[in-house]
Amino acid sequence: MPESYARDPKRVEKTLREKGVVVVMGRDHAKTPQDVINTVRGIYEAGLIAEVTFRIPEEVLKEAMSELRKRRAEAQRSHPGNPMLLGVGSVINPRELEAAIEMGFDMIVGPDSGMGGCRERIDFVKIVRAAKCFGVPGAFSPSEFAYFLEREDGLEPDGIKIFNASVYGPSGIGALLAPYQRERHTGKLVMPTGGVNLKTAAGFQEQISKRGFCPILGMSAPLELVTERKKIGDPDTIRESLAKFKAEYAPYKPA
Repeated sequence: MPESYARDPKRVEKTLREKGVVVVMGRDHAKTPQDVINTVRGIYEAGLIAEVTFRIPEEVLKEAMSELRKRRAEAQRSHPGNPMLLGVGSVINPRELEAAIEMGFDMIVGPDSGMGGCRERIDFVKIVRAAKCFGVPGAFSPSEFAYFLEREDGLEPDGIKIFNASVYGPSGIGALLAPYQRERHTGKLVMPTGGVNLKTAAGFQEQISKRGFCPILGMSAPLELVTERKKIGDPDTIRESLAKFKAEYAPYKPA
């Protein structure tokens, strides 16, 4: 990473709470390094947060990040109040986790613990903390969620991803979280991913918020037109798709 830029989990958390939507990029959204660069830039300019994934070939991500790190540092100098965060998801084993840290990502997200059965699940949190990355491991069952939510060793992650949220639906997510409502958990970041779109977004937000947690939505829906038109990496299509999403997106607002 350029010396002028230092990763800061608190910066990531503040931005996530402000923007609330993480745009997840998969194989249908980027084939080349330039596709990644164009898409991340478009997401940033639209006021959302980009999460590339290891579903995109690692060599493509690595090349793209050499340019994106420069743009991130420039954005931090010129617009410190609107940071260009670089997130990566679908991290499923320790090697990918270390690669993500080495590439310079601010936020690292896993569909599960990110350890792939290779190491203890809590090692994910230890590794990202040491690297000053914002870490969001995944959980599905109540036991997996509780494992990360509250710990005697103080190694709670920065947020917890619920994957695959489509299996639960909004009301099911609410039921999953209900037993864990405690004052000390108020505002803890919960990121449902999978099945989150324009139709379900507000429902997920409502159910999570009513249980005292803070919803951060992970979804590919803002890039829908890119997929439909097969216009991967096309700046105009990316902008149009993101603008369409923002015009139609109606987040939950407490009464």
